[in-house]
This record gives sequence, C-alpha cells and structure tokens, in this order.
Amino acid sequence: MSTLQKSIHPDEKYKAGKLGKKLSGAGLAIALLFLGLSIILTLVSGTANSGHESKWSRFFHAYVIGWSYIFTLSVGMLWLILLHYLVRGRWITAIKRIIEAMATAMPIVFIAGLGFIIPLLAGYKDLYYWAHPDAAHDHHLAFKLGWLSPEFFAIRYVIYGVGFSALAAYFAKKSRQQDETGDPKISETLRIVSAPAMIVYSVLTCMVGFDVLMSIAPKWFSTIYGVSFWGSGCVGAFAALALLVLGIQRTGRLTHSVNAEHYHDIGKWMFAFTFFWAYTAFSQFMLQWYGNMPEETHWYKYRMFGEWQWVSIAILVGYFAFPFVFLLSRWTKRIVPSLVFFAVWQLVFHWLDLYWNVMPSYDWTVTYHDGARLVAGPLQGNPELHHVGFSPVDITVWIGLVGVWLAGVGRGLTGNLIPTKDPTLPLSLAHEVQ
Repeated sequence: MSTLQKSIHPDEKYKAGKLGKKLSGAGLAIALLFLGLSIILTLVSGTANSGHESKWSRFFHAYVIGWSYIFTLSVGMLWLILLHYLVRGRWITAIKRIIEAMATAMPIVFIAGLGFIIPLLAGYKDLYYWAHPDAAHDHHLAFKLGWLSPEFFAIRYVIYGVGFSALAAYFAKKSRQQDETGDPKISETLRIVSAPAMIVYSVLTCMVGFDVLMSIAPKWFSTIYGVSFWGSGCVGAFAALALLVLGIQRTGRLTHSVNAEHYHDIGKWMFAFTFFWAYTAFSQFMLQWYGNMPEETHWYKYRMFGEWQWVSIAILVGYFAFPFVFLLSRWTKRIVPSLVFFAVWQLVFHWLDLYWNVMPSYDWTVTYHDGARLVAGPLQGNPELHHVGFSPVDITVWIGLVGVWLAGVGRGLTGNLIPTKDPTLPLSLAHEVQ
C-alpha cells in the first residue's frame, strides 16, 4: 500500500444522477421478461417426470439455483465491507459505494426468495424432499424433520433476510452519514461493530447454505459445505464487482478515481477465492472419499458416474484450473479486457457450480410396495439413470433473477459514488499495488 495521498480530481464525475434508476429499470425489465418467459415455458411443457408429480418442479429447482446465485453476489460484498472496517482497509474506499449498493440489494434478494418459500408453505412438495409426505416414513430423516419443516424453514428464512439486510443497511447508512457530518469517529465505530457483525455474518451464511442448498439432498452429511458455498459465492461476487465498476466507468463516472491498481486488487481477490473454493471443495471430497461412509459418499457417486461426471470435469477445469493458471499473472488482472473475460467466465461457472450442487438431486426415485407408490427421494438407484437434462427454464430463470438483483443494486446507487469524507479516501485514490 502506497503512503501517497491524493484528493478527488477536479474533473471527476462522482454523482450517481439517474444511473441507479436506469439500472433498476433495466433490471426490472430483464426480470419481467425472463421470469415471464420461464413461466410460459413451464406451462407449455409436458407432464411431470423424474419422480415429481408437478410440472413446476423444474422451475422451482432452477429458481433455488438462481436465488442462491444472486444471494452470493450480495453476501460476498457484505463480507468485503465487514473485512474493510475490521482490518482498517484502504484500497476499496474509492469503490465502497458500489460495494455497498451490491450488499444493500439484500432486501430485494430475500423478497425474490419468497418465490419458492411461499409455495413451500402452501404445501408444495416437489422441491425439497423433506417436505414430501413420504419423507416422514424414511428412517434416515427421522431426526432431521423437526428442523426441516416448512414452517420452521420459513421462520429461519425470515431471520436470515432480516439479519443480512440489517447488517448491510447499518454499514451503508453510517458510511453515508459520514459524508454528511465528516466525523472520522464513525469509521472507528464501524470498525468496533464489524467484529461481532462478522461472527453473525459467518453463522448466517453457513446456515443459508445448509438450509437452502444442502437440504436439497437431506440424507447427505457435510460440515464444510457452508464454507465451500461461501467461497464459491465470493468468486462470483468479486467478478460481478469488476464488471459493475467497469460499467459505471463507461458512463463517464469515476474515471480518475478508479484505476488499474484497483482492478488489479479485484482480480487478486478473484484469484484468491478461486483457489479457496477449490481447496474447500477438495477438502470435502477427500475427507468423505477416504472416510467411505455411505451417508456421505452417495452424494459424490451421482456426480462421478453417469452423465454428471462430465459436468464435474467441466467445473474442475473451467472453474479452477483454467482461471487459476491465467489469473496467476499480474498482467491478466491489470489489463481490463482480460479481467472482464475472466470475470464473465467465473460468473458463468459460478452458476454451473450451483447447478451441479442442486440438479443431480432433481431426479427422485419412485418405488412400489404392496401396490402403493412411494417416493424415495433424490440420489437413489442407478447413477446411470440420472441425466443432466439441461432445460431452457434453467437459463431463463437464472437471467430473470439476475435482473431482480440488478434492480436491487440500482436502488443503492444514489448520491455520491465516492465516500467524499471518508478519512481513508486520499490513500485509496493514491493506491498502488506492491
């Protein structure tokens, strides 16, 4: 970190103006178009399959993936805000308003999540197997169904939404208050609060991963899943940050305040979390492989054999090996077109990683006993019979929910795009990567 200090360039454009409204409008249009298209595609599709009774099962599985995607984009930036204050960071100050806008999209994100929470409460049983009546007869789930009940699940979801939204709103509000008062003590207050806030954040993030994604396969066990989910999310969050900062610069704003040094650090975080995600994913796999316990290894069996093995290989190469090798270079991160390429690449593979976590559990096995039809749930039977089966709805729901997220981010892009009275701003404007 350079010890040089700079002031805001006299020709700098750092007022958001109508930027936020335009982004919100564009996001809302994308959401309405693609979610509407998703509903139409679902309505005109054939009857239910893969052990499901409802033709909406594919839509809701895709919805959980898309919701998890936009949630991680915001939760990754909320972590960066907390870390910034906790360690007295400096380099992100020039782009802190953009990061805050990404984090304060949380209320919109959790409102969007009601799209699968409300059907679950209303009795929809083809998304989470633990909500299916036949799950009550499964002895593997006997001690889990108290926790995994639609009502308690919804209560926890509300707690998550309030917790994350409150954290993001508090730090953004206090930061903007500093622009009005110029009080440097606000930074110290936020540093003190960031410590307990980081603990709350960590617990809530892991619990969201366990509840929303991991419980898709309720008979599986893993204690590291929440950390791996968070690491993957941070890859996507920093990639989205790079694209959003560049997009704002293309409007003529922040052209003097954000430079190659800032992009370099964003790229370093992308690289760091690419490796971190691979480390946690391998740790989970390795421990469960040599432990060789059926309640753990069955989750991987359906991803290592059959059609899903090719998706697994694609993620290993595309989400880790390829970007890892090229992001090692200093220049890959400093040359903006190169950074943009890898940001888009990682955003696509972040979605594929979430897809890989959820969709192998889409196929539910059905058995018959004394003439009665019994649903045995996901990850049962012959892995060769579990197909990847990409559907257009998988993509349209994802894009539609990204539009919802953009609308939420746009709401936070108001006033100054730079924290003009933050005491660390001069250091951030003069930031140099050592």
